[in-house]
Amino acid sequence: MDDMNLCIDIGNTRTKAAVFYGDELMDYFPELSPKVLNGLFEEYRSLHVMIAQSGSDHDVQAILEQKQAWNVLGHRTDIPIEFDYKTPETLGSDRLAAAIGANQLYPRENVAIIDLGTCLTLDLVDANGIYQGGLISPGIDMRLKAMNEYTSGLPLVNFNDKITYPGKSTEESMQVGVLQSLRYEIIGCLNHMAAQYEQLKVVDCSGYPLNFDKVPNYKIFAHPKLVLYGLNVIANQNAK
Repeated sequence: MDDMNLCIDIGNTRTKAAVFYGDELMDYFPELSPKVLNGLFEEYRSLHVMIAQSGSDHDVQAILEQKQAWNVLGHRTDIPIEFDYKTPETLGSDRLAAAIGANQLYPRENVAIIDLGTCLTLDLVDANGIYQGGLISPGIDMRLKAMNEYTSGLPLVNFNDKITYPGKSTEESMQVGVLQSLRYEIIGCLNHMAAQYEQLKVVDCSGYPLNFDKVPNYKIFAHPKLVLYGLNVIANQNAK
């Protein structure tokens, strides 16, 4: 099959990818390996590649450079939304792709996009298709590591979202503290957005399942492949 889009999200912790034919998702790779990537180039004669890059993956990037297929989404790329952002040249391409994906899913609506990975980002695209910006704050592992590194008595613990308040040990208290601080941060930001933007849609494309559907007053739609869908929209637009 010709004219396939390969969309790649190179993050800080892993590289995800998807193959699209037009608007149809044909295959999804939650962790793209060099072997799989080479296989895709062998399988498809015409493969258009669009990349969001917030981290680095030297093995994958080396193959793309070898194939001369290196189209990285940036603020100068032809995209279907506008900016109201002071420094579009510094905007993470994953945030931008997610915003484009959300605008495609919910055109002419105000949409908030939650993405919790290495960092928490919460962005807004308004009903006019304008990216308004958002927030960036530490993610789960970053918060846990900070408590360990900046104190003399707190341990380094692994995250466990099954622990509930009140924590019955120091480790449990840290886990609960991280989870609840993120929860209240997200709720507070959504409330602030909803006061300015009517009928706010909320989309979650996070790498962590934190039961955001239980956040009061909001129905949150889960779209874990949102960045990849946004990249495909851009690939299709630029192909035309």
